[in-house]
Amino acid sequence: MFLRITIYTLIQEAIIFGILLFGKNNGVGLSNYVDVSFMVALITLLSGLFVYIMRSGFLDRVHNGFRNISRKIKREEENEFSDMLLSELVGLQYAGILFSSLLVMLSSILCMFL
Repeated sequence: MFLRITIYTLIQEAIIFGILLFGKNNGVGLSNYVDVSFMVALITLLSGLFVYIMRSGFLDRVHNGFRNISRKIKREEENEFSDMLLSELVGLQYAGILFSSLLVMLSSILCMFL
């Protein structure tokens, strides 16, 4: 778990520094770092929450209903994936994504007060 959080955090930091170095910003500064890191952490947090919602089984009924309607319109037969739930199809762990995005947000808040 710690290794996964570290890898996700390093990926976010690489994206942040890539945007700072190659983006059309005014240069590499602390205020620019805080701005970009908040945006990257927010996008990562939202994607982690989306994976959490999908893994929790909340969207299983909606996904099943749309799949049944699509199958009736296209007149397809059921296959091996037709009885699988959406929460079973998503194999991504959400805890590491959420913790790493919170860690990047906390570092942004810390840098904001420096």
